[in-house]
Amino acid sequence: MREHLAGADSELEAAQHFLDPETRDEDETAFVRAIADARTLVGDALETARWRLEETEGE
Repeated sequence: MREHLAGADSELEAAQHFLDPETRDEDETAFVRAIADARTLVGDALETARWRLEETEGE
């Protein structure tokens, strides 16, 4: 699962490079925000996966 989440984060990061965060276009601005939010959620999921893996390894 961690590999999939890490891959998703990499894909989102790559997509961010094609967008202009300074744009005045409302649609692109919404897309920039959505990708940033998605990266945050994927990062949170990665942390949770790491935490649970450490928990199960400690048992």
